[in-house]
Amino acid sequence: MEGDLRNLPAFEPILAGPSTIHTVQFSGSGHGTYPLTWSQEWLWRGIVLTAPNIERMNLGRIVPVPSGLPLGSTLRAISALMHRHEALRTRFHLDERGRPRQVVADRGELTVEEYEAAGADCRDVARAVKERLCAAPFTAPEVSLRVALITEEQRPVMLVLCAFHMATDAWGAGRIVDDLTSIMGSLRDGIFDLLSSFPTQVHERLEFEQGAQGVRCSERSLEYWGKQISRFPENSLPAAEGKPDGAPFREISMDSAALAATCRALAQRAKVGVGAVFIGLTATLLSAINGNAGVGFLVFTHNRYGRNWAKLSGPLVQDFPLYVEVAGRTLLEVARDIDQTTLSGSFYGQYNPTRLPSLLSSVSGSLGFNPDLSCAVNTKLSRESGPSTRERGALKVAAPQDVERLTGETRIDVGAGLHREDMNLFFSIDCRTHRAEILMRANTRIFSTSQMRDFLRNLEGSSVLNLTGA
Repeated sequence: MEGDLRNLPAFEPILAGPSTIHTVQFSGSGHGTYPLTWSQEWLWRGIVLTAPNIERMNLGRIVPVPSGLPLGSTLRAISALMHRHEALRTRFHLDERGRPRQVVADRGELTVEEYEAAGADCRDVARAVKERLCAAPFTAPEVSLRVALITEEQRPVMLVLCAFHMATDAWGAGRIVDDLTSIMGSLRDGIFDLLSSFPTQVHERLEFEQGAQGVRCSERSLEYWGKQISRFPENSLPAAEGKPDGAPFREISMDSAALAATCRALAQRAKVGVGAVFIGLTATLLSAINGNAGVGFLVFTHNRYGRNWAKLSGPLVQDFPLYVEVAGRTLLEVARDIDQTTLSGSFYGQYNPTRLPSLLSSVSGSLGFNPDLSCAVNTKLSRESGPSTRERGALKVAAPQDVERLTGETRIDVGAGLHREDMNLFFSIDCRTHRAEILMRANTRIFSTSQMRDFLRNLEGSSVLNLTGA
């Protein structure tokens, strides 16, 4: 069954079944059975919560194949990629005591399905194949990577990857894609000593976390957690009332050029990151809804600090708490405070998750209530998003009339209904140069689908007003 997706439904008319199935042999020096890292323990919550429907934990990527690279070399590149990254040779299972474990294989086979474009747009075919690869949950017998090949007149054009989130994260997936691109380029140029410098492996992260330095890192993070969540309100959201609006949880997305333009212009004006503006806008709206002076968020962070961990292709994502004081302050003041707090707070998202429950119990006892930890946010800037911190001053402030025109292009789509989720409210924003993509996931007993739509529209409208009225 490993990697065999022939039983999944075809995507007609763009995608029929595979024209050919290849088998790629792989091997690697690292192998063994290991416990989970802190990040994997943190991600495991999502596995337990949504099992068996864990396809949400799949990460899909499309990678162009260099022109002129033959089929044999393309398949060899996949084998070389598996050799370099232990994370991709990893399987996950429960041991006899019900504890999650990861097993790194030293050798094996990967099935690669080939799809011939047959006159269709290769990009459309690749997107359909990515959807197909990522539609099924990873199972215990599978290593953590699925690969498909898109060909045009039997020439390799694109590789489609689907990786299990337990084995990597968005940052790690980017590194994997970069490695694959470099390997294919080397093979095309006739260079066979492929990328001698290896990435940092998951077992190296485990050694750090289990050592004295890792213990100190965890303790510092938990100390920060205690200080921040002591400021969180008892309820950052309205009470959950009535029946769910359809599914218990709902996803809704917004694609907005206006929000991208205004957030960037406001970030330039405040001399902060774009993420700080978005969190500030969100906190201001939530405080107005619930009448609180501020809002507490859990902020997802990639934790790639230091050269060694920047080379890690395995997951290194966790969260840290952020309290946002809103009352009596302008958006720009709020954003500046968020920017400074997250700059330091992002270093405290590395902790042993098994230590967190006792800390939360202690804080709750001191406060006399359980602080609301049910709001989370994940902000990121894509690779094509442009300016670094030093370049923010060079950004051109969007003209107000242009921004108001862009609001007419905004698209809001209602997404999947979910049965289980551990956050009552979750936001993810990918703010690119010309588009902002926002995902909102909420408890439908708190926010109906129409209220979710209104919230996203208000988020955009508030950003425009803050720009044009400032």
